Amino acid sequence: MITKTEEQSKIAKPLGAYLIEAGMIIPEQLEIALKKQSHSGKRLGTIVVDCGWVKQQTIEYLMEKIVLPSRTANQFSKSLPKGNPNLTLVEQINNYPQLISSSTRDLKFSLSPEKTTRFLVFLVPSLVLCSLFFQFCLYFLPDYPLKDSLALLSNVDKEQSIPTLYSWSALLFCAILLLVIAQAKKAAGDRYTNYWRVLAVIFAYLSLDEATSLHELFIVPLRTSLNTGGFLYYAWVIPGAIFVIAVFLGFLKFINALPTKTKRLFLTAGAVFVGGAIGMELLSGSHAEIHTINNFNIAIFTSIEEFMEMIGIVIFIYALLCYISSELKGLNLQIRVADGKKLKLLQLR
Repeated sequence: MITKTEEQSKIAKPLGAYLIEAGMIIPEQLEIALKKQSHSGKRLGTIVVDCGWVKQQTIEYLMEKIVLPSRTANQFSKSLPKGNPNLTLVEQINNYPQLISSSTRDLKFSLSPEKTTRFLVFLVPSLVLCSLFFQFCLYFLPDYPLKDSLALLSNVDKEQSIPTLYSWSALLFCAILLLVIAQAKKAAGDRYTNYWRVLAVIFAYLSLDEATSLHELFIVPLRTSLNTGGFLYYAWVIPGAIFVIAVFLGFLKFINALPTKTKRLFLTAGAVFVGGAIGMELLSGSHAEIHTINNFNIAIFTSIEEFMEMIGIVIFIYALLCYISSELKGLNLQIRVADGKKLKLLQLR
């Protein structure tokens, strides 16, 4: 007779025990993998895949269908169905979908870096061109129904508009991805965990600023106190530029430690975003001081500025999704509903 303690101990077996029981590796290979794990800090599944003993798809299937549900059952014993103890592990692997199909349903949402980027690359120019078109109509065409409303709703430079809604949502999405990476790095004991956290905070603030235009509150006070004009007409660019330089210098060690592809994409995204946010703001400020802000030329400047910012964020989102896919072996967010209780599982492999 199997006691409850023995049953829980069996449920909580490590991945290596499952691999041996299923005949996927032998004890000697497990010993080698554990030694490599103690030196490298990598996950056991990653090591056995790198050694060519087990395929990546097999590890992912085993983790998703056997190991993680079994570990979850150890904490939520009433939430998952009981398997047949007379079946071998291989038979459980083959039969597990049938075991859970009657009482649980998994809702899965997948993000492809390439498909997501293609969609955003189509969306961003569409938003900017639409804004520019209705600004042109506002200044050069006679009145027509909803003329002002359409111009306002599509304006990339106004708070309560569709492009602005997209912009702060994209920045917030970046903050969420950065926070997820930070949590994964914390679990792995990575030395750069705090850098990911700080980046998440920065992007959360940028999202708030995009939604509320907080930086514009500093323009007049700074312009008055510093007596700026010309390219510095929008005086917020002074502390903004100082902040960018400080962050770059403070994160230089972190950036150099990134994989080559990620580092290149991060730097490209930053250059494009800052070039739009500060570079184009310098040009539009010089023009606005002479010609005021209510003209089509300013609309062109702001459209280019917002386009560069949006494209910079698209590049950054692509970089983060690629990093999660390659370095964290993907992100799988599951919402499992079992026996009327909602169980949220965040799996980082």
